[in-house]
Amino acid sequence: MSFIPLTHRTIIELKGDDSISFLQGQTTNDMGRLTRDTCLYTAFLNPQGKFMNDAFILMKAADHLWLDVETDYAIPLLKRLTLYKLRSKITLQLRIDIGVYACFEKPKDVSSEIIDVADPRSIEMGWRLYTTTPQSADIPISVYDEKRISLLIPDGARDIPYERGFIMEYGFDRLGAIDFQKGCYVGQELTARMHYRKLGKRQLACVVFDGTPPDRNTDIMQDGVSVGTIRSTCGHLALAHIRTEAIGQKLMVDGQLIHIQKII
Repeated sequence: MSFIPLTHRTIIELKGDDSISFLQGQTTNDMGRLTRDTCLYTAFLNPQGKFMNDAFILMKAADHLWLDVETDYAIPLLKRLTLYKLRSKITLQLRIDIGVYACFEKPKDVSSEIIDVADPRSIEMGWRLYTTTPQSADIPISVYDEKRISLLIPDGARDIPYERGFIMEYGFDRLGAIDFQKGCYVGQELTARMHYRKLGKRQLACVVFDGTPPDRNTDIMQDGVSVGTIRSTCGHLALAHIRTEAIGQKLMVDGQLIHIQKII
């Protein structure tokens, strides 16, 4: 079994009787779908409905949850959850001792110290593993990135502008991260409106370059006008966030013609 270290992810731990009910009012997905054998993919939004964090939620027990979140934005999320918890019976802490890994093979005969769950975004993304025991890095993260880019899967703030992006334009509904039937949560109003009224103006595309992809955030141009931006890249592939009406047109980035391989 080969491990891919996801060093850009870390764990926030929640404990307490109100852990599940508290997160129900904070995240885009329905906490009632979470079980001990699965993990739940979801997002945290600001009150204006803009992206703050994506998260994989694991249930250790009914009163004990782990949030697998981006390391760079873990502390801001921890502060926000602490602010919102009010009288909720929960405690929160960072668990930097827990390593996060990915694996494309089904885990077999794993140590009891390793927790493994299927990646809920796509069966092709394999499994996520968690352990306090460091594992050897058999596969570089570039292999993981190439796979997720080809599947049109954004990776948190690497692809979605922090407190500026709208998750409906990044396929979070397709990834099963939004429940449109659940009760209120922070940022729900705009997310629901974009869904029901089809208000998204941009979408994700996997694009291929003949040469090396440009830097992240480079503008995508159509007839001299910016119609999108390059997000994360790997090899000759890149995720691009493009205005819907520009799809199918001649698009250039730094003098290179881009080829759209796949769109949502």
